[in-house]
This record gives sequence, C-alpha cells and structure tokens, in this order.
Amino acid sequence: MPPPHVSVYSMDDFLACAAFYRKFRLAALTESLENRTPSEQRTLIGETLYPLVELLEPLFAPKITGMLLELPRTQIFRCIESPGYLRQKVNEASDVLVDWYPQQMKLDEQEAKKFRAVMIFSKL
Repeated sequence: MPPPHVSVYSMDDFLACAAFYRKFRLAALTESLENRTPSEQRTLIGETLYPLVELLEPLFAPKITGMLLELPRTQIFRCIESPGYLRQKVNEASDVLVDWYPQQMKLDEQEAKKFRAVMIFSKL
C-alpha cells in the first residue's frame, strides 16, 4: 500500500485528468494550425495525438496514430478531448491491426495465433 501522500491513478483517471488539460491545449492547437500547410497541420495534430495513443497501445502507437489522422478533423479533436472516445477509436484501430499485421508480416499460422493472443491479452 502506497504512503498516503502518494497518488496512484488508474489509466482512466490519468486520461480524464489529461482531458481537462487538453481542452485548453486544443484551443492553442487550433490556433497554431492557422496559416500552416496541410503537412505541417498533420504533424502538429499527430504530435498532440501520439502520446495519448501511446498510453493505450504502446506497441502500435505510430500505426494507430496514423490511422486516426485519417479521420475527419472533428473526430480527431474529439479523440484529443475525450478519453472514452479515444479509447473507442484506438480499440477499433487495434482490432483492424489484429487482422492486418499477421498478413503484412507474413506470419505463419502459429505466429499469427500468438500475435492475436497477445493483442487480446493487452486489452484486458
């Protein structure tokens, strides 16, 4: 049991606290996107989104972040603001990866089963 002065947060608590902070950061992000090229805008949004995705799915954070960046901007901003919505979208993306990755990496049937088991276990 931790000492009384040490706070221990669950992942949901951490994401909820981060969401409060992100609402202020989202306004700054929106402002900083003005007068930027589409490529620069994508980079700025990705840099904001990546650390949040990494908390939920560290192994595939780069791929999932890229997948989320394909969403309409309103949905991307909702991911940044809402931990629940972000978790939903990350879960959807990881479900797609469970089928995509073994094929892409040309894993044999046994390796593919192990990979799927690890992905399912990581969601528990």
